[in-house]
Amino acid sequence: MSREEQFARQVCRVLERGTEELDHAIAERLRAARERALQHQHVAALSPAIVGAGGTALLNGDEAKHPLRTALAILALLLGVSLSYYWNGFSQANENEAIDSALLADDLPPNAYLDKGFQAWLEKQDAPAGE
Repeated sequence: MSREEQFARQVCRVLERGTEELDHAIAERLRAARERALQHQHVAALSPAIVGAGGTALLNGDEAKHPLRTALAILALLLGVSLSYYWNGFSQANENEAIDSALLADDLPPNAYLDKGFQAWLEKQDAPAGE
């Protein structure tokens, strides 16, 4: 038996001796308070919780009490995902526009871009002088 277990047993014995000398009404109130505390601890242990930074509970079983809060959180998440998708598409369109403008402004015929040797030549031209 570890030292912690021995110490816990000694504390329990001292507390039990102290409760034997208490008035019955006080002992009954203490027992009821202990039961309430154990029930509260049991309920708190069963409720799911997601803890954020700083130890704040983000979800702690209050979804049934506050369905509007949950719906707003889901709506905000969907809005964020939609905006991100739109922004990525907008950025891709801007990149394509820049490429198309460069191709149209160039003097080379479009067939030159289809030549595999021309693509290798472009890559060679873009490489740094040291390579």
